[in-house]
Amino acid sequence: MTRDVIVAAPELSLEAAWRIMQRKRIRHLPVVSQGALVGILSDRDVLLLSTSGPKGEVHVPDLKVGEAMTPAPVVCDPEFPVGELARVMTERKIDALPVVSSTGALVGLVTSTDLMLLLIDWDEAKPLPYSYRVFGADSPEAVA
Repeated sequence: MTRDVIVAAPELSLEAAWRIMQRKRIRHLPVVSQGALVGILSDRDVLLLSTSGPKGEVHVPDLKVGEAMTPAPVVCDPEFPVGELARVMTERKIDALPVVSSTGALVGLVTSTDLMLLLIDWDEAKPLPYSYRVFGADSPEAVA
């Protein structure tokens, strides 16, 4: 899990978000407004909206992050088991899950890369320091 998460505001230009993603070599930006997670932006979201130039350069449209992000992403909390986390990510075909506290504060981001790193060398692999529990729009926590 990444604890030092780079985030974007929904008002940020998509071009600026893309530059951040390229410069930091990251594929996902949680989108935060007034301290609350409101969405997630992936490199795939940006690329699907973009066009390519004759030299292969990416032309990002003049949009805001809030217009391109996936709103209300599936999230997990620090109590969810890692095996279940991998199952949920696989079933839902997602490569990143924001980790939120019981108060809804973003505390980290788990990516498919984090899970793959556990498989590189079993002798050196360390378990993630947290377990995870997923909740989304259809869970009882979201209704309350």
